[in-house]
Amino acid sequence: MTFMTVQQTYTFQNNPTFKHPKIRWRVIEHLLHKMLDQSLRVNEPLPGINDLCENLGVSRTAVREAISVLVAKGMVASKPGEGSFIQPLSSWMLLDPEVLCWLRESDMALSIIEHLMEIRLIMEPEAAALASLRGSMEQFMSMNEALARMSCGENLRSPESIQGDIDFHNLILSTSGNIFLSRLRDLCMVSVELVVRLTFERVESVAQSIENHRRLLEAITSRQPDQARIEAKRVLGKTVQDLRQINIPFRRDILHQLGGDKD
Repeated sequence: MTFMTVQQTYTFQNNPTFKHPKIRWRVIEHLLHKMLDQSLRVNEPLPGINDLCENLGVSRTAVREAISVLVAKGMVASKPGEGSFIQPLSSWMLLDPEVLCWLRESDMALSIIEHLMEIRLIMEPEAAALASLRGSMEQFMSMNEALARMSCGENLRSPESIQGDIDFHNLILSTSGNIFLSRLRDLCMVSVELVVRLTFERVESVAQSIENHRRLLEAITSRQPDQARIEAKRVLGKTVQDLRQINIPFRRDILHQLGGDKD
């Protein structure tokens, strides 16, 4: 599947963390393409089992197992005697790491970026404030190391600099000392990767972003929770600004929270 806004082609990967059997994955991948490019729409039925078996050259067992995976992730609902039907995005297990990765690699990515940024705006400023109060020197040193790796991408983003960005934000979540916040690292990872993918041509924006991250780290390590909240919002505000410059819309109330509702 081609991602619509960049100069690369992205395909769904059988993530080693989850690793589906090869034949089952063939069916899952086929259905994902139809669901995520919206060839199949909400409440429409999946192709019949016999049709999938014939078209993909797989067994009925493989088809049933693949559909069961999608049912477990809330993407499909099976109705006895009627078939299996596409569910709305709001029913999907959106905190499931595999579902998040599939969405990130699809044409539906643009439909979730606003929601990803909004949930980060809700949680990251408070996580930063908690990190400033609860963090250890060892955790602060890990944040500094992650920021150093992120800073290597000031002139040209690289896998190492992107991973540094992801690690920096995940370390804030874990340093908050809240076990539920720390479990949201997959959401953070997908958000950062998606933002980088969408804005990768805007290299000039990276230097300011890195400076904003430095200010956030300084507020956290100086144990200034109120300032940490402010700086975390500044980091997210710059990201929203970059996304708006490539015509990704945000609701007015989100912009108002960031002090950017000036239209």
